[in-house]
Amino acid sequence: MARGEYAESLCGVYVLLVDGKATRRQLLREVFLHCGALVREAADAKAARDVLREVTPSVLVLAVQPPGDDAWGLLRFVRSMRLEHGAKMPIIGAGPAALAAAGRMNGMDAFVMEPVDAWALSRVVADLAS
Repeated sequence: MARGEYAESLCGVYVLLVDGKATRRQLLREVFLHCGALVREAADAKAARDVLREVTPSVLVLAVQPPGDDAWGLLRFVRSMRLEHGAKMPIIGAGPAALAAAGRMNGMDAFVMEPVDAWALSRVVADLAS
């Protein structure tokens, strides 16, 4: 599928993008915007919690980076929310292949391994948001 075919594939989807790496966050934001998504960003789990107290996104895209990462704590926070506030929100993890199984065990609905292909990730977001 060519990049032009992705235009508007995420129209109406609200993505919360949590990633400590600013350059990757910027790239993913641009791809999601190109696909028609509404995007809110957070650089860490604390900022993401603040966003989640204000809004309920359609999908959470969460970069998982060891060591000392608070991604698992953020996952528990989201899954402990009341249903109307996002407890069943799809969560897509992105990170090293070694963390894929742990991500699924901790409540992620999908996991995209590094290096992250932004266009492939946008397809996963579209699939889970529908």
